[in-house]
Amino acid sequence: MPTKEFDPLAYIENAFEDKPKRNGKSTDTAKTPTQANKFRKTKLSAPRPRKSAQVEEAHSVLDEDLKFILENLPKNIEFLGTFFTDSVTSKYYQGDFKETREDLIRRLLNPELTLEEASRLLGVCPATVRRYTNRGWLTHHRTKGGQRRFRLSGIVKFVEEHGRLPEG
Repeated sequence: MPTKEFDPLAYIENAFEDKPKRNGKSTDTAKTPTQANKFRKTKLSAPRPRKSAQVEEAHSVLDEDLKFILENLPKNIEFLGTFFTDSVTSKYYQGDFKETREDLIRRLLNPELTLEEASRLLGVCPATVRRYTNRGWLTHHRTKGGQRRFRLSGIVKFVEEHGRLPEG
């Protein structure tokens, strides 16, 4: 029986060619669009657009009674600050008051706020309020324990200058 002549170079070159698998499918790339289904997706598709969150409209926390109080506040405070004194009240309490009448009115009109209260008033998280203070946009002072404290006037000034969500 005659034997075929063996060519080692041809054997090596043919070893690296793509050959069909035993199930008959080729490993070649798709050449026609009909064959594209057998291979990996080649088209890009974007995810479906997400529904925007339903934003609740902020209802006013100022009821009619509070609006009336706020409208009349300037003249009432001026009246309380100028007309009355502590002379009668001091007779009923021993020792001096811990704050003057002016300081009492100032403290009540411009209260000291915690970080939580400031973030609730601005409608942002506490980390955002810290960021505003670190950038110097929102004035604050620190307690002896190192906690941030804010004044209501500082919050109002911040909102007037920067709005609720300033651009940085």
